[in-house]
Order: sequence, then C-alpha cells, then structure tokens
Amino acid sequence: MENKIREMALNLSYEDCGIIKAGVLAEYSEKLNSRIEKVPKNRMFYENFKKYADPAADIPEIKSIVVAVVPNYIYNTPVEFNGVYGKSYMFDYRTDKNAPFFKKRREFADFLESLGIKCLINSKNGFSAPARLAAYKAGLGIIRRNNFFYTQNGSCNYIEMFAIDKELENIRSVKLKECPENCRRCIDACPTCSLIEPYVMSAVDCISFHTSIAAKYGMGMPSIELAEKIGGRLYGCDACQDVCPFNNCKPAGTEIFPGLENLAYAMRPENIMTMSYDEIERTLTPKYWYLKKEELWKWKINALTVMMNGYSEKYKASIRLGLDDANENVREFSRRVCRRLEITI
Repeated sequence: MENKIREMALNLSYEDCGIIKAGVLAEYSEKLNSRIEKVPKNRMFYENFKKYADPAADIPEIKSIVVAVVPNYIYNTPVEFNGVYGKSYMFDYRTDKNAPFFKKRREFADFLESLGIKCLINSKNGFSAPARLAAYKAGLGIIRRNNFFYTQNGSCNYIEMFAIDKELENIRSVKLKECPENCRRCIDACPTCSLIEPYVMSAVDCISFHTSIAAKYGMGMPSIELAEKIGGRLYGCDACQDVCPFNNCKPAGTEIFPGLENLAYAMRPENIMTMSYDEIERTLTPKYWYLKKEELWKWKINALTVMMNGYSEKYKASIRLGLDDANENVREFSRRVCRRLEITI
C-alpha cells in the first residue's frame, strides 16, 4: 500500500512522497521551546504552534501522515515582481481552484480514500502539523541553516500533508550535501537580522511576518527605520533563499502560474493605493489570504513602503492618496513617508 501511495503521488507530478507515523513529530515541541528560550520575544507567536507536535491529540484517528512535495520551482517568477512578492505566496495554490495542484491535492486525497483510508488534508478545516519537520522525517530532503526545507531542487517547494487513519510508513533516503559549517550567506543577507544564528530565527523580525500577519499581532505599522530595511518587498521575502548556493544553481521555471498575469495590475504598489478596500478584498485577498478583511489596510502600508524605498516622481500622487485614506494607520504612515521624502503634506 505504501508503494501504491507513492507511485500515485509521482504520477500526479509531486516531486516525491513519503509516509511517517504521527508520533515522530513529538520533538517539535522541544524545538519550539528551544527557539522561545533563545528568542523570548517570539513566545506570543510560537505558542500558537505547540499543538502541531501532536496532531492526534485533537483527532485520535490520525495514525500516520503522507507527506508530498509540490515542485514550485517549475513556475517562472515574473521579472516585475521578483524580490517584491515572495515566491511561496505567488505560487500558493491552496485557495485557487484553477491551479493544477489544487485539483491534484483533491485527486490524491480521493485516491487514498479509494484504498479504504480515511484522509484529512492539512488546511484550516483539516489538521495541523510541522510541515518541514514532517518532510525531513519522511527522508525527502533536509532543513538548511536558513530554516527552509530543501530537496535536490532547492527550497522553492510546498509541503503537502495528508493525515490518515492507518499505521503506514515509507521513509525515503534523499542524500544531500549539508550546509558548509562556515557559510553565513543567509544570515548576512537577512535585511532585518531575523536569522540570529544557523537554524534559529526570530519570526517577529522577519519581513514575511511584517508584510503579512504582523497586523494580527498589533504590529502592522512599521517604523520608518524598519520600513527602510524592508526595502522593495511588498509581500514576503526570499532574501535568505535567493543567496543560498543550493538554490542559485537551479534553472528558472518555465511554466506560468495560472491567473498571475491577470492579477499583475492589482499587485503594483501605485495601483494598490488607488483601490478601495472592497476592490482589494475582491482582487488580492483570494490569492494573498493571510490578510483578513479587517487587516486590508496593511496592503497600503506595504505599498507605501515599497514606493518610499524605490521613490520616483511617478509615485508622488499615489503616496499622497494615503493622506486621505479611510484608515488612520494608512494616513499616519503616509504622513511619515511624506516627511521622509520631503513631500509637502
């Protein structure tokens, strides 16, 4: 049965697939505690993930987890948004019914159930588990010093998990060269110094955190100093992955991610400033769903940050629009940006 499951995953174009018993994830709790001990200010964030160490605690039927790697490296990164939007967000298919792996995920789950296996997909209404640790335990690759999971094709991937009610196991043995002991490329490249040491990061200092879910934790409006460090990144950050020598040798993907070209207009910072919040919710939220309805003002903070750091005269009118925005956070941040750029208020 384990071989049939892996064969089906490969037929569906997953890069690889393995199966672990749910209990092997227990060490995740120790890893979280160690991270909190080293970076105490992250406690309020990491406490949310402690339940991931035991997915069977709330759902006792979970006996094993099928882990499959989605090859996001097959997609071409639009030049316009390279370094502006994180690849994992641009190529996220979980809420996109037109994306190939959205359909393949359902097809794979249906296949598991056809074998007489009850299956849950990792999602908001499914179950939670530490994806990178699960993939590592399944022998599908390694976790490198920047904390990302790598296969032989680098770190541009997504880890899909299917919890099942049967005790199965299929541990792969992907052999990859370890990171050199003296390599600091990812640490030195981090704009906000969120990578403190190899394998240790401060999540609340990460640009991906600040440009997406920070508003949920009351940290949505950065200081001008932090905004300058964020640079031209509007949503997400790939700095520590882009400099990694285990990524740099990989060829650029050739496939176009479905719908990305049609969304390009709404993804540009100057256009975000002209959009109403209803328009942002209609166009951007289905794709970039981490920002909830009450947090959509964060899009304009992010857009203002990008325009401030890459300022040219064409952005002046768009920046000034923020001064009259319906949201006070946007109005205040626009005032700060105008003062920083010496734009008349």
